[in-house]
Amino acid sequence: MVLRKDNKWDKNNIEELEELAKVLYNPIKSFVQIRKADAKYQIGSGLAEKIKEYVNKNDIDIVIFGNQLSPTQKYNLAKKFGVEVIDKIELVLRIFNKHARTKEAKLQVRLAELQYELPRAKEKVRLAKQGEQPGFMGYGDYEVEKYYQKIKREIATIKKKLEKVKEHRKIARKSREKFDSVGLVGYTNAGKTSLLNILTGDNKEAKNQVFTTLSTTTRRIRGIKRKILITDTVGFMDNLPPFMIEAFLSTIEESSNSDLILIVVDSSEKLEEIERKLKVNHEILEKVNCKAPIITVFNKCDLIDDDKRELILKELNRYIVNPIFVSAKTGEGIERLKDMILDKLNLSIGVIETNNPKLVSFLYQNTEIIEDIEEDGKRIITFRAKEREVNRILKINVEKCEI
Repeated sequence: MVLRKDNKWDKNNIEELEELAKVLYNPIKSFVQIRKADAKYQIGSGLAEKIKEYVNKNDIDIVIFGNQLSPTQKYNLAKKFGVEVIDKIELVLRIFNKHARTKEAKLQVRLAELQYELPRAKEKVRLAKQGEQPGFMGYGDYEVEKYYQKIKREIATIKKKLEKVKEHRKIARKSREKFDSVGLVGYTNAGKTSLLNILTGDNKEAKNQVFTTLSTTTRRIRGIKRKILITDTVGFMDNLPPFMIEAFLSTIEESSNSDLILIVVDSSEKLEEIERKLKVNHEILEKVNCKAPIITVFNKCDLIDDDKRELILKELNRYIVNPIFVSAKTGEGIERLKDMILDKLNLSIGVIETNNPKLVSFLYQNTEIIEDIEEDGKRIITFRAKEREVNRILKINVEKCEI
């Protein structure tokens, strides 16, 4: 793996690249160079020669660059090293491909691949016609303009298919509007899926790998006297190009359109890493115009001491909204988090008199019952729910119980 920095080298970048690479490959060696980008190789010719020697001696299959490469740089590097060369964006796309399970996720991954490919298509075909290099196989069979137009047509087709999926999601979301919704967002590998599991009693697979969740998962929170739905979706990551965010916008919006947002953070990481990732979370939520109230959930608190907790709250105060420390592994703080969710949701209170068992059953299943008393042969129930749901219940024909 290679990382070139134009100015101050950030160790976190190479560590992040290593974590990404581990999902698909076995990283052997990292090289870092601090200098301006070289037009031919991205890195200097001296380091390129050094990497070539290392590749040849150690039977390396692929070289991954942390910086984005142009098709010409990729071609020159592949020619020099004799193995395939990719950059961080291509690596992320391959990880997405591995983890795409649903039809929508596969369409989104393909859209991201094509949008990455489009501005590079013509140059890739021209380079491929000069002679095949690792990673350029097959492009030489195309005519430049035909290949470019082929990609544009496929992009248009996929966007139409995703629009239909989006419409179906809107319908599904509408059917859930009477329930409160909570969105789980956070940097990839923060433990969102583990938190989803402990809140819902689910057993969704939670691997210690980045981008294991690409499609949305919506479940009911257990242990709360109300029907509250929580949605987990694709993890965030910094320095992702706009086209990649656009491709997964619909799944990100699914969480951001919730009544309440839980930003999940790995509290066991270094302070500067937590700060960096909190900034990414807020930046992406801003991009999707999220206006919902926020709870900042510091997960994995079983791995830190009280001093670290105090330091996080003191030093990162400007990025933190309604903080709580929890452990999805041990269960610490989970019940308090449930109470906090109830407290932060925009709820209204209603009072209704009824003897209708169907309505009573509905209230107990779908609202939070505050009080239930009998007076003069009638049950007087005080309940809490969304404002529009409270109004709907109060306006219904009690005798027909049209819930």
